[in-house]
Amino acid sequence: PVDIFLNFVLPPRVNNENPDDFRTVCYQELKDRVQGLGAMEAALEINRWCHEKVAYQAADSRTSSPLAAMLSARGRCGEESTFTVSALRALSLPARQVYTPRWAHTDDNHAWVEFWIDGAWHYLGACEPEPVPDRGWFTEPARRAMLVHTKAYGHYTGDERIIRKEPLFTEINTLGRYAELKELKVRVIDGSGKPVSGAMAAYMLYNYAEFYPLARLECDSRGECSLLTGFGTLLIWADDGERSGFVIASPSDTIVEVTIRSAIQTTPFTELLLAPPVPEPFPGIDPEQVRINNLLLRRGDSIRQSYINTWMADISSEEIAHEAGLQPETVSRLLKSSMGNYRAVAGFIRGAGDHAGLAVRLLENISGKDLRDTPSDLLADHLEKAPDPAPGTDTALYDSYVLSPRISNELLSPFRTAFLDLPADLKEAFRTDPSSAAVWIDTAIMISETWNHYATPLIPAGVLRLRMADSHSRDIFFVALCRSIGIPSRLAPGTGRPQYHIEGEWHDVWFDSETKPSETPGYVTFVRGSPGNGSPEPQYQVNFTLARIENGRIRTMDWEYGLKINDMPARIPLDPGTLMLTTGNRDETGNVMTTVSFLDLKPGEELPVKVTIPDFPEESVAGFPVNLDHTLTSVSGEKIRLDSISGRGVVLVWIEPGKEPTRHLLNDLPELKNEFDRWEGWFVFLTDPDRTPEGFDPESVAGTPENTLFAADSGLQLLDSVAGSSTRERPWPVVLYCSGSGEVLFASEGYRIGTGQQLLRKLRN
Repeated sequence: PVDIFLNFVLPPRVNNENPDDFRTVCYQELKDRVQGLGAMEAALEINRWCHEKVAYQAADSRTSSPLAAMLSARGRCGEESTFTVSALRALSLPARQVYTPRWAHTDDNHAWVEFWIDGAWHYLGACEPEPVPDRGWFTEPARRAMLVHTKAYGHYTGDERIIRKEPLFTEINTLGRYAELKELKVRVIDGSGKPVSGAMAAYMLYNYAEFYPLARLECDSRGECSLLTGFGTLLIWADDGERSGFVIASPSDTIVEVTIRSAIQTTPFTELLLAPPVPEPFPGIDPEQVRINNLLLRRGDSIRQSYINTWMADISSEEIAHEAGLQPETVSRLLKSSMGNYRAVAGFIRGAGDHAGLAVRLLENISGKDLRDTPSDLLADHLEKAPDPAPGTDTALYDSYVLSPRISNELLSPFRTAFLDLPADLKEAFRTDPSSAAVWIDTAIMISETWNHYATPLIPAGVLRLRMADSHSRDIFFVALCRSIGIPSRLAPGTGRPQYHIEGEWHDVWFDSETKPSETPGYVTFVRGSPGNGSPEPQYQVNFTLARIENGRIRTMDWEYGLKINDMPARIPLDPGTLMLTTGNRDETGNVMTTVSFLDLKPGEELPVKVTIPDFPEESVAGFPVNLDHTLTSVSGEKIRLDSISGRGVVLVWIEPGKEPTRHLLNDLPELKNEFDRWEGWFVFLTDPDRTPEGFDPESVAGTPENTLFAADSGLQLLDSVAGSSTRERPWPVVLYCSGSGEVLFASEGYRIGTGQQLLRKLRN
């Protein structure tokens, strides 16, 4: 149909990636491969090709283009799904990227692919082929989701449930394809009970220790709006730009009423937030189909690995280091991090000549993703046009905030070139008083929050050429302008506000459209409260966050994920106003105990913010006995009796190497290695040979506890004996912590963030 083609085949951009020529490359590789196949088999075959090209790796929020993902053979889920949608569209198969913006049962989000065949939408895991459609490792987690959505760009006339319709795109609710759902209506009233027409209601889900808005809807003339969602707990926050209020919507609620007032409630509250219940798993796929698919997965892994093995085959990092007078270890690390982009990085270092040392400093001040997809000529442009440091300038300050081209989540671009043609007297005025650059931007750049509907930061040269930007792109533009003329500048940690550095201090920048609360900031210092029952040291965006209430809305401050409270900056200057502290503790079922407190920060006040992780009632989730009378064969061929290493208890972990849920579990462990080592018990990682990629090397798994054993569980005999054969149908990885007597004290299965922290809490108890 024409409407399906226009919305889901024709658009060359999928989400917020940088457009490239991927369709041309992809079509040439795939046209013969799908020749003669039916539409469904062609879609599955295209996904197998995608698996041969790209595998999962966590990365930052900037979305690499499809060709860049193919160059590095890696991508996070948003990049894998962008890649796969682009490949399907290249062969005229309608496709779209769908997201759960945040999971209900664990931290993080996920993106996958829907494709349209014979009048119906189906789904698949991007670059994660299954033998049949409508299956993926995320099938079971998605059945507990609170929202799955997608966007159709341009005019959309489909009959799906609409979340909101904007002039340039339509947001579509596709949750009904995955989970049981209900309609949750919100009614917003004022203090006198009158409906508030035009109020905004945010359906907010606890995730990463904040309340994240799944959707923000405008209320009608009756003060009402509604959303199709799942059966979990939500915080409903409503505002009219000045007044605000909130309520907790329980899983059984179908209508809630929010009263908005000028003064926000300041009484702290503690709440148990329930994730949707765990449904019975779907029946498994035919074992013969699974066996064939596993063989195809191994073949795809082998093809991709063969490409990876070509990296750096034609160059020597030692030779490059010797030529440039650099440390070989530094050059080797940078080239390895650049993956398939190693030629560009090597060429940049070689081309820097006598400035090779400065070139390395530039490379060390951009992101890993920048190393993997930035062309050498762009890097060279920044090196050549970077201003010299002012006399007495601190090297670290210069490298991070003048030399570095990385500012936020924008695509790197040669922005210094764009500012060369600005009048010399104007640039000199900016150097004398950097705040005058903000005044000039106010007059020269028009701000629109509507036209950049992809929410992709505009490059500074584009802003200068168009004389138009959204506010985030304007902030990046200010920083780029300052750095181009030698003024250290950044987006401030926590607040994201543009700043410039002069006379030893950072100064905030305020534009005309913004209201500065006070000339005098207040100062916040985070303090650890009384440790709870086995509670770990609080970490930012793991156990707690701090937000500002601005114009009636919650805006979470963005410090580094996982930053421990003792490593947080001391005496943080913040604009006076109302702050919201959220702390939380998630258990292995996905439920959360959270405490929310509101604080009033006054000008000049020194405010200690006490962070206490709320306790969870301690219960054994299983308690069933496990027979530890088993003999395992380690990967080195050694026979080991399980009961001989279980004196202090043992953690049994069944993993699928290469799969995203297993990667997340393994990523949890290095940071907690010292804690697990102090426990002195054993971790036994078990693999099923039929589910393990060819060439998997346990030595490649970094940061495992000292007492770690890798072994094969052929035929899943051990898993069947300790957990029952039904566990085969449940999502992996499977984690069981057994006491020395064989009682299960902790059990977890499937995709979760923070399993290591939850396990550690059990071990401490």
